[in-house]
Amino acid sequence: MIMKKTALLLSIIAIIFTACTKENVSDTPYSDSISGVKIRYVVNVVDGSANAGKSSTELQNAIVCVVVNDSVYETQVDNNGLAVFNNLFAGNASVHVKCEGYTSANLIVDLKAMPDTTNIYDASNRRIVTSIVNIFPTKGESLANVSGKIYADLDLTDGDLETVSENLNIRAIVNAEDLYKFVDHDCSGGIIDLSYEGFLFSTANSSGNYSLILPAAAIGLDYLISADDFEFYQQITPTTTERKVFRFEPDTITVQTNGNYIHDLYYEF
Repeated sequence: MIMKKTALLLSIIAIIFTACTKENVSDTPYSDSISGVKIRYVVNVVDGSANAGKSSTELQNAIVCVVVNDSVYETQVDNNGLAVFNNLFAGNASVHVKCEGYTSANLIVDLKAMPDTTNIYDASNRRIVTSIVNIFPTKGESLANVSGKIYADLDLTDGDLETVSENLNIRAIVNAEDLYKFVDHDCSGGIIDLSYEGFLFSTANSSGNYSLILPAAAIGLDYLISADDFEFYQQITPTTTERKVFRFEPDTITVQTNGNYIHDLYYEF
């Protein structure tokens, strides 16, 4: 009986030893996917108002939140403006950056290590991924001032445009199509999509004047400007009027740090 038990134990040990030998371990490396590769992700938050294309002032009180594989991670940047996240799964991640007195940014980031074209080491062992995120001050001397008048052809009989006296809301939002200046799609940690939260508002007064105070960048920050529609009884002839809806076709303006701009708005019907 003892002999049978000993033989069985030796058989089990032999099976375990055989399963753990090199010949039975797959040589196929992990792929950069959710299957198992882990990433050390570093977010560098910088002050975009000082961005001249190379360096920026780091922010030390920004909060960075990363959502990847149904998990949420949040931390404050260190004294160098860096937020570090360890052991994240490779793949796409949602990133939110916020800081008191600055615009908030939302990003979709590609968390994968890029291949090493120099062949110095195996890219499958490369685990550090970095993104640089520009945010812009919402107060202080770096802001740009945009102002102007609002015009529409309210009277067809005089051959000229009139000042619009309606109390209209004027809105400005960072133009997403221009954000390529702050996005690098080619490096590891490449930003796939980027947007900044919130509209900036102004209300035109009864004289048709408006003014917007906008976050700006040294290399220029593009804004899309839009405005409310309004109804008005347009003068068609000296004795007749017709109710029309006037619409403003959104347009863009580029503002630089501490700039002042005149930008009149023209309505169509």
